Amino acid sequence: MKRLLYNRFCMRNHIKFKYEIENTAKSLPGLRWLLGSARFGLTLMVLILVSVALIIVETFVSLPRAQLEMVQTINDVLTLCFIIELSLRWLISSSTRSFFAAYWIDVIAVIPMMRIFRVGRVLRLLRLFRVFSLGSDFQRRFSFFNRIFSGRLVEYGIISSFAIFAVIFGAVGLSQFETGLTEGIVTPADAFWKSLFSMMAGEYADYPKSIGGKAVFLVLLIFEMGVFAMLTGTFSAIMFDKLKESAMHKPANPEELNKHILICGFSAKASILATEFLIDPAFKNAEILMVSEKANLADLHARKIKTERISILREDFTRMETLKKAGVERAVAAVILSEHGENRSTQDIDARTILAALTIEKLNPKIHTSAEIYNEEYASHLKMGGVEDVVIQGEVSGKLLARVAMHEGLLAFFKDLLSRESGNTLTFIDPPEEIVGMKSEDAIGVLNRELGFTMVGIKPLKEPLLVNPRGHTIRNNDEILVINPVVD
Repeated sequence: MKRLLYNRFCMRNHIKFKYEIENTAKSLPGLRWLLGSARFGLTLMVLILVSVALIIVETFVSLPRAQLEMVQTINDVLTLCFIIELSLRWLISSSTRSFFAAYWIDVIAVIPMMRIFRVGRVLRLLRLFRVFSLGSDFQRRFSFFNRIFSGRLVEYGIISSFAIFAVIFGAVGLSQFETGLTEGIVTPADAFWKSLFSMMAGEYADYPKSIGGKAVFLVLLIFEMGVFAMLTGTFSAIMFDKLKESAMHKPANPEELNKHILICGFSAKASILATEFLIDPAFKNAEILMVSEKANLADLHARKIKTERISILREDFTRMETLKKAGVERAVAAVILSEHGENRSTQDIDARTILAALTIEKLNPKIHTSAEIYNEEYASHLKMGGVEDVVIQGEVSGKLLARVAMHEGLLAFFKDLLSRESGNTLTFIDPPEEIVGMKSEDAIGVLNRELGFTMVGIKPLKEPLLVNPRGHTIRNNDEILVINPVVD
């Protein structure tokens, strides 16, 4: 009995599950979620504004020595907070090089000898606009302006037209009625600047002297109030939309992801995929990035799925730029779902899947890619392109339905094996040394007796899977498919 327990301990000690994601010090999904949260971003924004205000006070305001020292002490404490925050961001970055590329100004700003550069902290406010789901590349690619103007061109066109008309109207009117009467208006250029500043400030430094000047100023003031109201309403709507979007979507920062899972396309299966990846211990450190214009974390929340390790990139997954932005070169697995669209046929859906799959394999030949398609004749194209697994839409579910219709009670078997939420699951393992060289039928008993695993298949190197094998001699480079009891 002792010998049996010892053998079982030794075998379990060096058993290795296939496809297990390596632990990385820079994963830390909980910390990544904290630093990317809206509350943390808003808190950091307030601290930055306070620190910049204190720097201005320290530089331009004459204070008693005691108060000046207090301001400097508070600023030093804030600097320490920023050092801690930058250190945490370094921990979750994919590499030290990418960290310094993104935060070199911030690093300079916290060096004690570089006090003058602390004003540069205000530039961090641009990066913090990702709190409103505007993306972390704002400061380099100006995606903030692109996203705002893309949907609000009409509103901004109307506001700009009103403002330009008001300034020109005021400049012409004041040059005609106030030139020589009002101090400061000598030339038409003076009238233009007076009109512009009156429009912006909503007041006139010197009250107009002529009746015409008073009428022009009255019209200018009415336009100023209208433009101000429209600007206020438009920006309020933008901030409301972005805050609402931030509450529903966790913005992705793919540059910080490493050894992650890509799910391209969004459908009802996305929640199932996310659940299985989240509960599988082989992917316990892997984050999930959903790439789709339809991606919505609200759907996952509604299904009570924890989304701390899930982020989204709301862009077209068939574009090479999007896949590069998603960090496909650093991902370990990609799943491409058949994504429906308005007036999109099954051929169109498959064409998008094939384009995305082949692009992924081209960008990262080592990635494990699985694709879902409707038409079986396209499977060969995907296989030739390096896609490892192709699932035909409805084929598996149809065959499963046929089996369970023929044999009552069989459905429980499949439900148990296909998810870790049940008692058992299917897993690939490396063959333990004890069974190398054995015939498969002999190894079945050893694995079951020593480990409690039931061997159901063997996948020789670069060969198809052998189901229920007999007479196969197990080699070191074989992969053993077993039914593995789930142990929490």
